[in-house]
Amino acid sequence: MTKSREGPLRHATMRERNLAVVLEQVVRCQPVTRARLAEKTGFTKTTVSNLLAVLEGAGLVQDGALVQDGERGRPGIAVSVNGDGAAALGLEINVDYLAACVLDLGRRTRYHQLVTFDNRGRSPEAVIASLGRLAAEAVFAALDDAGVAP
Repeated sequence: MTKSREGPLRHATMRERNLAVVLEQVVRCQPVTRARLAEKTGFTKTTVSNLLAVLEGAGLVQDGALVQDGERGRPGIAVSVNGDGAAALGLEINVDYLAACVLDLGRRTRYHQLVTFDNRGRSPEAVIASLGRLAAEAVFAALDDAGVAP
């Protein structure tokens, strides 16, 4: 077992790191087969399949078309990120505006809004309240765009 400075690496931490490694390779190489992911990560095909099942269950990856990787053998199933799955919300406070952006794993912008505000004389509470309203608007708009009821 690998040791960190804090002590032994916990099983859950190792699994999270392995999930991140596989997801990163899917993002970089998509569409990619399980066999190719095993080569890229150094994990066994069984480990890759188990990790992909977790990622698929979380809505982060999806299976695609059959792919013939080599000259022989049965075709593999291509795996890619699920652009309609998880998304990230980014917020920005500037002296003269507030901004919100929702970006999904497929690198598609689901929502972007920039609102002009002179924030120099505003209290921090007022700025945060305005940013909170903008964040809520961004989340609802992104959910609506994805066809998901809030």
